[in-house]
Amino acid sequence: NCSYFKHFTPGETSEIFEVTTQKEYSISAAAIAIFSVGFAIIGTICVLLSFGKKRDYLLKPASMFYTFAG
Repeated sequence: NCSYFKHFTPGETSEIFEVTTQKEYSISAAAIAIFSVGFAIIGTICVLLSFGKKRDYLLKPASMFYTFAG
């Protein structure tokens, strides 16, 4: 009886190869992705506003939003 390859033996259950997804991780990953996209959009708006009327003071917040998005 080969004890290493338990998934080949039909009578025994193996806990090594069970794949379970945890909803907490997927929900938090989706929330982080949404916040990241939101920060990137806000940074893009700041950059576009700074180029429109030569508002250079908006470039620092834009860089911080891009950093948060990363």
